[in-house]
Amino acid sequence: MKCFLSLVLCILSFSPLLADIAPNPIFIKGIYTVDDCKIQMTSEHVLANLYNDSSIVECTFNLENFGDARKIQIGFPEMNFQYWSIGEYQLSDRQHFKIYIDGKLLTEKDIQVPVEIDSIYQQFMASYYYDDQYYRKQDSIYAANKVTGWFNTLFKSTLYYKKTELAIKELYEWRETKPRKGSELWRAFKEQKNKGNFPWYVWYVEFNKNERKQIKVVYSLPSGVAKGAHYRYFNYILETGSGWYNTIEKAEIELQLHDIDIETIEELSPKDYLRDNKNKTIKWIFINLEPTSQDDIYVRYFNVKERANAEKRKRQRQRARKNQFLNPRNWF
Repeated sequence: MKCFLSLVLCILSFSPLLADIAPNPIFIKGIYTVDDCKIQMTSEHVLANLYNDSSIVECTFNLENFGDARKIQIGFPEMNFQYWSIGEYQLSDRQHFKIYIDGKLLTEKDIQVPVEIDSIYQQFMASYYYDDQYYRKQDSIYAANKVTGWFNTLFKSTLYYKKTELAIKELYEWRETKPRKGSELWRAFKEQKNKGNFPWYVWYVEFNKNERKQIKVVYSLPSGVAKGAHYRYFNYILETGSGWYNTIEKAEIELQLHDIDIETIEELSPKDYLRDNKNKTIKWIFINLEPTSQDDIYVRYFNVKERANAEKRKRQRQRARKNQFLNPRNWF
């Protein structure tokens, strides 16, 4: 048994090392439509103000309608605005982006979810609502019954304990009858979204024949970061724009580094970029682009202090593993 426990501990000691190289899934994406149309994205300009731990990204898309007048649904793919999100709808989503059409800011009523996903979206929102109600009522029960410490520990009397226990139990049973976030809801969201390749959030735009419109999306979100903060990254998915009519005549992606030293950049792709070390800018320019994943922008960099701490933790784990093997008591 002791040998078995030692083996388990040894295996577990490797897991942080593997986890440290798994980056948080923070990606920035463009706009697209699933409607059949002859609307071309004539140009795309992305300006990313990149900070060590966050970014503010302005994406400007110029569209032109080469078909008949029509109204289309435009949206952007599922994104993560916080670390380790599994991609479902969050209450705070709309705080992280703004959408403009020809300079006019869209309201929350203008920004919707696809009809095909609306019922699932409503379940997500109901779950957040009932969670909030649950915790509010829980606090009220504690206050009404004069709880002076953590539940099951410090109460003024046994009477208060019993009353609180019963009220909390009834509250829990009430919560169990209401919608909850969970694997079934997440699975339904993924399956329905993938079935029709629906955007995540959408808005409607009317185009006259030969009309041009400009759509601007501004995102604020954290930087991508490897667990353990061994490195950080910026990732813009150009491939999102592949579904528009014809090619993108010109796509320009420009990064402005702020509190990031140019010397800490470890990886840049694609390779055809313009780099200005003095002004701390990096730029890609594409002409007549039919974007694929090979065109997606990726920048990997590190923070000196974070890297030093990450290396220190790595050495500590290595020493722990070495001691685990060298200690004879753990062999049998």
